[in-house]
Order: sequence, then structure tokens, then C-alpha cells
Amino acid sequence: MQCFKLESRTKVLIMMICGCLVILLDSPSALLVCFLASILLVASSIPTLKQIRLLLIFLFFTTWGLIYSQGIFYNAFPRTVLLTLVPADFPLIGEWTGGIQIYREGLYHGIIQSLRFNTTLTIGCYIVWTTQPRDLLLALSQLRVPGALAFMVTTALHFIPVIASEAVAVIRSQRLRGFRYLRFNLFASVRGVINSFRPILAGNIRHATNLGESVESRGFSPETATQRTSLHTSQMRRLDYSLLALLSFCLICVVGLKVLYFCYANGFYYGSWLRGIYTFTREML
Repeated sequence: MQCFKLESRTKVLIMMICGCLVILLDSPSALLVCFLASILLVASSIPTLKQIRLLLIFLFFTTWGLIYSQGIFYNAFPRTVLLTLVPADFPLIGEWTGGIQIYREGLYHGIIQSLRFNTTLTIGCYIVWTTQPRDLLLALSQLRVPGALAFMVTTALHFIPVIASEAVAVIRSQRLRGFRYLRFNLFASVRGVINSFRPILAGNIRHATNLGESVESRGFSPETATQRTSLHTSQMRRLDYSLLALLSFCLICVVGLKVLYFCYANGFYYGSWLRGIYTFTREML
């Protein structure tokens, strides 16, 4: 899989193009293709078991949360009630909310939204797991991203594993002291979780302070960030150009088809010879 290694700029541009695609596409089948492509991209990097487990946890909670929330709070019409959780005549809650139901159209909309979110989430995980912060900073600089913004992005990504390690250390420390997060006493559990945030927050403030002092000592300035040079360089290969050309072509085609269908649906332009394109756009995109 070493031959499939992508350059850092290619990864960032893939993220941007796929972000535009998942916004433009409305069909579950097309969004599913984008999501499966993002999964294939992660698989090409040969992730570790820990990374696979973490990605599955992310996907599970985002999918479940989006589908469940959209199923309950869907407010468009028409909508079909599949299950009533709280009837309208239930004391207090039912009277305040008018009843809580799960709607079929809401679940469908939640599936579409989860496919959009999970695609970008998976590609983001791929970038974080396969790109060193210095390479990402260099890629953003080569893409003409302002130096201060590029530094903020790479610093935020650098702090993700730092926060995770701090949280693991705090949780392990509390367990060694006999604390259990899952208890029948809900208030004790909540108090323990809140107490866990304090050392995590204090540790990250300490790391941020050290990082700020280190950056200042090295002469970093937002005004001169774009003029800085790097010892490490990277070149895009034929694979990078081919993949970006394919994705750009797909994005241009989707935009063009969407514009044609928009003109047809709003009465601006209709061509009988484009009926097949209209049907394909409505059914597949």
C-alpha cells in the first residue's frame, strides 16, 4: 500500500471536494457511494485495530444520534408517525410538546444527513492518522492558506491526541482510586465526570502555555508566516493528479446536472432532449 500514499495537498483537496459533493448530493445511493469511497481511502492506509475501533465508535454515535434526533424533531410535511413515545394527552410533557413521535420521513432524512457527516468524518480521520502536523502545515502553506490559519489548524489537530492521552490518564487514575463512572447514583456519576474535566482542562492549559512560549521563542508571527521556508518538501505524483482530476470532473458534472435540473424545476429552461438527464439527476443525484 506504500504506492497508494497520497501527498498532503491531495488529502486536503480531497476533503474539500468531497465536502462539496456531499452537500450537493441528495440521493442516499450517491451518498452511500461517497461514504464507501471514504472507507476505502481509510482502508488503503492499513489502519491499526485501535484506529478501526475508534472510527467505528465515531460512526456509531454520529449515525445513531442523527437518525434518532431527526426522527423525533423532523418538522417538514408530509410526515408519517411510526411510533409515539409520549402521547399528546400525557401530563406535563405531552401538554408542553404536543406529543413526541418518531416520523418515517425524519428517519430517512437522518440517514441522508448521517451519510454526509460520516463521509467527511472518515476522510478527516484518514488525514489525521496519515499526515504529520509539519506535512499538513506545509500543504496548507502551499495551498496559499494564511499562515496563522494554517498554524491554528495543525495545532488543533496536534492537540487531539494530547487531549486523548490526558483523558486516559485521568480515567485510569480515578479507577485506581476506586471510582466507577457507571453507578446507580446518577449524581455521584455526574460529579465524578465533572471532576475529571478539571485535571484534563488544567493539563491542556499547561500544554497550550508551553506551546505558546515555544512559538514565541522561535519568532513566529502571523505577518511573516507566509514568508517562512521549510526544510521538508513534497511533490505531487501522477496518482495525486489523476485522483484529483477524477474528483474534480465528478464535482463539475454534479454541479452542471444540478444546475440543469434547477432550471427545469423552476421553469427557467426545459429541453425535451434533456429528459433523460432530468430523470437521472432526480433519481440518482
